[in-house]
Amino acid sequence: MRNDMRTIVLFSLFLTMAGAPGLSEGQSASARTPQTELSADLEQYRSQRLREKIYVHTDKDIYLAGEICWFKVYDVDATLHHPLDLSKVAYLEWIDKSGKAVLQAKIGLHNGRGNGSVSLPSTLLSGNYILRAYTAWMKNYDAVWFFERAITVINDRKPAQTSISDSAPRYAVTFFPEGGYMVENLPGKVAFRVADQFGRGIDCSGIVTEDDADTVVGFHPLRFGIGTFLLNPRTGHRYRATIRLADGTAIDKLLPAARKEGFTMSVSKEDAGHIRVAVRRSPQATEGEASLIYMIAQTRQSVRIAIAGALHEGTCSFILSRDSLGEGISQLTLFDAGRHPVCERLVFKIPSRRLQIRIGSDKTVYTTREKIAIHLDLEGKEDRPGASDCSVSVFRLDSLGKVPQGHIDSYLWLSSDLAGGIESPDYYFEHPGDEEAADNLMMTHGWRRFRWDEVLRHSTPSFDFIPEYKGAIIMGKVVDPQTGKGGSGIQSYLSVPGTRTQFTTSLSDGEGVVKFEMPDFYGGRQIVVQTSPSTDRVYNMDIANPFSEEKTYTPLLPFAMEQSSGQTLSDRSVAVQVVNRFGGERLRRFDPPPVDTTAFYIKPDEKYLLDDYTRFTTMEEVQREYVQLILVLRRGGHFHVPVFDLAHARSFDGDPLILLDGVPVFNIDTLMTLDPLKMRRLDIMNRRFFLGSTSFPGIMNWITYKGDLAGYPLDPHATVIDYEGLQLQREFYSPVYATPEQAASHLPDFRNVLYWSPSVMTNPGSGVSVNFYSSDLPGKYAVIAEGLAADGTAGSGYAEFEVK
Repeated sequence: MRNDMRTIVLFSLFLTMAGAPGLSEGQSASARTPQTELSADLEQYRSQRLREKIYVHTDKDIYLAGEICWFKVYDVDATLHHPLDLSKVAYLEWIDKSGKAVLQAKIGLHNGRGNGSVSLPSTLLSGNYILRAYTAWMKNYDAVWFFERAITVINDRKPAQTSISDSAPRYAVTFFPEGGYMVENLPGKVAFRVADQFGRGIDCSGIVTEDDADTVVGFHPLRFGIGTFLLNPRTGHRYRATIRLADGTAIDKLLPAARKEGFTMSVSKEDAGHIRVAVRRSPQATEGEASLIYMIAQTRQSVRIAIAGALHEGTCSFILSRDSLGEGISQLTLFDAGRHPVCERLVFKIPSRRLQIRIGSDKTVYTTREKIAIHLDLEGKEDRPGASDCSVSVFRLDSLGKVPQGHIDSYLWLSSDLAGGIESPDYYFEHPGDEEAADNLMMTHGWRRFRWDEVLRHSTPSFDFIPEYKGAIIMGKVVDPQTGKGGSGIQSYLSVPGTRTQFTTSLSDGEGVVKFEMPDFYGGRQIVVQTSPSTDRVYNMDIANPFSEEKTYTPLLPFAMEQSSGQTLSDRSVAVQVVNRFGGERLRRFDPPPVDTTAFYIKPDEKYLLDDYTRFTTMEEVQREYVQLILVLRRGGHFHVPVFDLAHARSFDGDPLILLDGVPVFNIDTLMTLDPLKMRRLDIMNRRFFLGSTSFPGIMNWITYKGDLAGYPLDPHATVIDYEGLQLQREFYSPVYATPEQAASHLPDFRNVLYWSPSVMTNPGSGVSVNFYSSDLPGKYAVIAEGLAADGTAGSGYAEFEVK
């Protein structure tokens, strides 16, 4: 495990070196000042805590039960947004409004990308669901940073279950003093947010009164229920807001109490290229050395500016260049003379490095069963094309469907760095001139991927989950049934019975936890987990749930469907049934997984195909007559089969690791009673073999014809469970009508998703074209492409065409 963590740290250090810019003007790397030491503390903290982000592009947002949800997974490092080849498994869940996962999938990742599909069963209720995605490494951090998005499933046979709590409006009013808190007799800005229980902003008007008497300020939201007002809290007074909603509802709420003394921070636009950060301190503090203050500006934990200032008559201003700030969200933290964080503020810089995906078609109107050519032209910074990996979906628009909101660029640069759901994140990218709305958003959504007290403690992190950078890791716990406690230092084995040998080992840690690495483990299989019988007591083995048990954070809107959509729903339902009836076999075709089928020992020293030899009637005869470099002995009334050690030209003293269809055999006497005619092959390793923390004095691996253990009884204390591995990749069904005969086929084609590709690669300086055929369904169709370049540039594109 130590080597695993060293790999993580080295990889994180590489990202730190690649992503850390220079300090602000006047700061050299060798100058040791309080602000540079704070910068170094944060860089050290980041280098020890590599972060990932996951984004999932689905083919659409609204489905009917019985349809297939297609998706592409993007895995990037959280600082630079470069594709991150760290985790090899992504976990996806479809979660209902009660918080229960109704569907789950494990998706293989390669170079930070993966794709898959899920058939939405007919048992799902109509309603909105959360699609959540994360990696095992991400489970070390708060689940609020998992990817989440809402999707809708409609089932005309299982209507949504509604309750009074779904429809009864509930409102929340929250106040956010700029910088973190108000200070008596220091004027400052206060942001507010008025939202319902589903996170939707509510229009309103309000006033603030002093001591429930005099009105001191009025306010109303600018957009999405968010706005600001100015307030100078006086000593000994309290302030209350009275808010009136459009429906007449009145809400009273006290504002946060002002502190007796402290700092305030105010951020404003200085000019097009600079922002001003005005700092005020209450007059109770004294001047002198205590007047020193420091500011750190960091973008996703990468320090961009480290600067010092001095208060004069309780005030100080910093002028920060926007060019020095990173793109996306930056966090400004103010420190006092003792290097204690006293104020924080977020600022947003619209990314200039957005990937522009232009989508064109050879025609604007097509007929049914006609070939359609779509051209994608990708442009990067300064209109220079960048090599990018895109996922492309083409689907039919109707009264049930809508154009999906929230794309990869708005997620990576905005939503993923703010706690809580963001209403209409695309708005801030589509309206970059509305700087006030973006600034209001920054003031009302806290960003807490780390805490400064953790940074300044210089604590060494500990992780419960290691990254699955070789493949799936199956975790479990060795438990003493007598005490209920974990067994320490217990050798454990995991096998996947079958003709393909899949076997691995793990030594339990001090808490009894075992971690089995299982690369290339695909599909639903039975696994056998057991401990070594050489221990003086019997242990039980509990296998852990690989999916997170943390709650979701995205509020689900109540499900509602317009009355006018009834005929559309009926038509869509028929279309789904027709597609499943006539294309069912094609929809169930899966590509073979790209796995290495060799056994864990790669190449045996000797291999015996038993059909090439005389088929004896006992296992003992087989081994005595023609299996070389082993001994068949009987000691104390039991069989032993030590193998010859080629490295030292002598036989091992103990028995080798004996496997039968990948399952370890600890009772050789029982093995000798099996029918040798059911055995197809025997592999021999005539040397000591090391696997993880264990070594074996050679290996004998018996493989049957059927992979069914040939009747060998498993240890009654072994744990045998059905376990889902990585998902097999389904082929996307897209019929071809290239000839008149194909176009004249009587088989109905009611596809509403005409095209889906999780990986459309583009090269610098050129676009790419994709071709497919329309179905029998006329109407308008949407084309959505999302992409990510190797340098972290992300973007999306949208177009429409019509089929008549």
